[in-house]
Amino acid sequence: MRPEERRSATADGIASGRLPVPWRASVHPGSDVNGRCDGCGDEIGAADYAFEVGLRDDVRLWFHDECFDVYNRSVRRR
Repeated sequence: MRPEERRSATADGIASGRLPVPWRASVHPGSDVNGRCDGCGDEIGAADYAFEVGLRDDVRLWFHDECFDVYNRSVRRR
């Protein structure tokens, strides 16, 4: 998936309410994450720069760099 497709898929997840809006979160940039991005659903590879976002109740979200950018911008607007 290309970065612009990832951004679009993440924005769709936010608009649909599939991605929770954190009121208190911890962000860990450059995390060593393996698995699927919670933003776009695409695989996060070893070479990808990724973010881990910890929400209350021990909920963890993982994002590609570009997906986190979309998520973070939408959260700040609310």
